[in-house]
Formats: sequence, structure tokens, C-alpha cells
Amino acid sequence: MDEEAQIEAVQELVPGILSQYGIEAAGIENVNHSFNSSFKITDTNGDGYALRINLSSDKTNNEVLAEMQWLEALADDGSVLAPVPLRTTNNELLINAHFKPLNKDTTAVLCKWIPGEEVGDEPTTEQLYGLGQNMAKLQIFAKNLSFTAPASLPTINRTLMNTEDNLRPSQPKQINDKLYGDILKGLELSDEVYSRLSKNQELLPIHADLHNGNVIQTANQLAIIDFDDAGMGLPVQDLVISNYYIREDTEQEKHLKAGYASLLELPKISDEDYEILVMGRLIGLVSAVLDMTSAEIIEFLPTFLERTQKRLDHFYATGKLLLISV
Repeated sequence: MDEEAQIEAVQELVPGILSQYGIEAAGIENVNHSFNSSFKITDTNGDGYALRINLSSDKTNNEVLAEMQWLEALADDGSVLAPVPLRTTNNELLINAHFKPLNKDTTAVLCKWIPGEEVGDEPTTEQLYGLGQNMAKLQIFAKNLSFTAPASLPTINRTLMNTEDNLRPSQPKQINDKLYGDILKGLELSDEVYSRLSKNQELLPIHADLHNGNVIQTANQLAIIDFDDAGMGLPVQDLVISNYYIREDTEQEKHLKAGYASLLELPKISDEDYEILVMGRLIGLVSAVLDMTSAEIIEFLPTFLERTQKRLDHFYATGKLLLISV
């Protein structure tokens, strides 16, 4: 299917899902269709909601449940502005639905809509600093976070986190020999760093996807959304993942880290190991996109792989990962 047909097919699930929350939609708008598919719902009273249908996520029901319990706890605490989850008329925090075009069972969650705009590709110094502070606040809160059984977060202190390994043991058909060799080399380097760091550090719940597309500027403050990648990981992973997406301007990293350091000591890690983990984020994304079903992502894949080769070439030549484009 093309992108429009895919969204139409997913949207067919929406009325049945909303009925389990006792909500009748007056408006349904797809706001993101890539890894998963998200909709802005406006009900007949004019209230807004965010509905996420997990098309590509490998998370189990219990892992999604833990994500929602974390958000409920944050709503009660108030230290970080994040989506407030809603419960179904049966008091459940998630919905199960079967999606026929992919012949798979999916989960879906519903939260209150947060009004505002994505920070996006041109964050201000203040927004970067604020993101760093929110990252630290989430980690401080997570140290005392507990979940009610059977909820549990996946363990993600590795390059590919908890996603399916689409790179080993066999070479994907979309990847040529040189790129495949460079990817495997980088994967080994990154996994070794994670393994070594994990020997002396306690894992804690982390967001693990704090890029500026998951940060909303509201009228008064920043809001953090999309906890779909949350898991038990290392504090440095949040910084690595956020920094990957702003590597076109290393000055931006200073503001992000300064915000974090205003509340928490920066994780102790060598510059070399840090760069390896930033490079590892790129490899994790390569593995993830190979399994994605979004028409737009499938079309973009050859360009992304070409950029990946250029970025890895630069990394192996200089020890630095930059977001080099074709």
C-alpha cells in the first residue's frame, strides 16, 4: 500500500478502540505514521486525545503496561509534563486489536492531548537546556519508580536495545557487502562498551528516545512524549540518543548536557566510548528501519543506507559520528 492507503487501513481500527474508552470521535487526524501510527482524536465535547497504535513495536502487553504506569506516576508527581494516560471503561491501560493487513495483533494506548508544537529541527538554546533538565528529572524520578505486576520494562542496555536483530546472522538483502562489514564492526564495538559499562552500573527506567520530535513546546513549558522505547537501561543512553539527532551542530550538545548537569552529574564515560555509543545509535536505527512497514520509510531506505555508509566512513576515519547527508 502507499502511505495514504496504509493510514486509511489503520484508521479503520480507531472507532472500535475508542468505543472501549467510551469516546465518540468528532474528528480523527493521523499525526504520525512511521514506526507506529498516531492519531489526534477530537471527541464530541471538543476534548483532544492522542491515540497510538503500535504497528512495529515488539513490546509485550506487560511492557506497554509498564510504560503507561510510569506515565500515570508522572502525572501524579508533576515533576515532568508528559502524556496523561486514560483507562478503558474496564479500567485497562491498553487495548489489544488485530490488524488484518499485517496479520498481527497490536496494542493501542490513549492519552490526553498536549497542546503545543514539536520543538523539531531548530531548537533554541533554552529548549535544549530544558530538554537536558527534563532528562535528568525523569532519571531522578525513575530511581524510585516501581511497577505493579505483571507490568515490567524490557532490558535495553545494548546497541539494538530490545528490538529484533535484523542484522545477524544473515546479511540483509538491502545492504551491500562493504556497508554490512562496517555495520557488524560497529555493532561489536558498541555492544562491548555497553557490556563493560553495565558491569559497574545499576540499570534504571529511561525514556531512550528523547529527540526533539518527542518534545512539545507548550505555552509555559516543555512536555516529553512517546515513551514507547522506554526500558531498563544506562543513564548515558538518554544522552547518547538525544545527542545523535543534533550531531549537525556540536554546540547544541553543550546546552543539552548543561541542562542535565544542572540537576545530575554527567555519567562518567570516556570520549572514545561515548562516540562509539553515538555511532551505535545509528546502527540501531538501521536494524529498526529494515523491519518497518511504513511506505514512506521503505521509499527512504536506500537514501538512509547511503548516508549510513558516509557516516560510518567518517567515524572510522576520525572517531567522530557526524550526520553527514548524501
